[in-house]
Amino acid sequence: MSKVLVRVLAALWVGALWCVGVLVAPMLFATLSPADAGMMVGKLFFGLASFGLVAAVLMLLLDRLGGGELLGRAGRLAAMLMAVGVGVGYFGLKPLMDHGRVLLAAGITPPPWADFGLLHGVSSLIYFLVALLGLRLVAVLR
Repeated sequence: MSKVLVRVLAALWVGALWCVGVLVAPMLFATLSPADAGMMVGKLFFGLASFGLVAAVLMLLLDRLGGGELLGRAGRLAAMLMAVGVGVGYFGLKPLMDHGRVLLAAGITPPPWADFGLLHGVSSLIYFLVALLGLRLVAVLR
């Protein structure tokens, strides 16, 4: 039963990563105003990041309770790196991006560490790497 739960959690998380990143976010920006699309995508990414961290913790906990045989070494590494990527990408970079956006709206040039374009690019790269690691995780769990 635990193996099935781990597989379901991994499939849901990884499927959502690819669905939101490849389909939903681009569609929202293509159909809504940038402000509305940004607000909607921000809420989606918050839900996805929260779910991802919970899923990672549950998968790692179930793996530990199962003697380390549910995920295996490669799966455990993928799940941990995905969780770190989510933590850094969403909960680490997003507040800096928000700060830079507020400064720009106030007519103040943000410092380099709060440059929205740069941070958005780094965040997008981390998101893509997490999604790729997710494919590895799903492949390991076959």
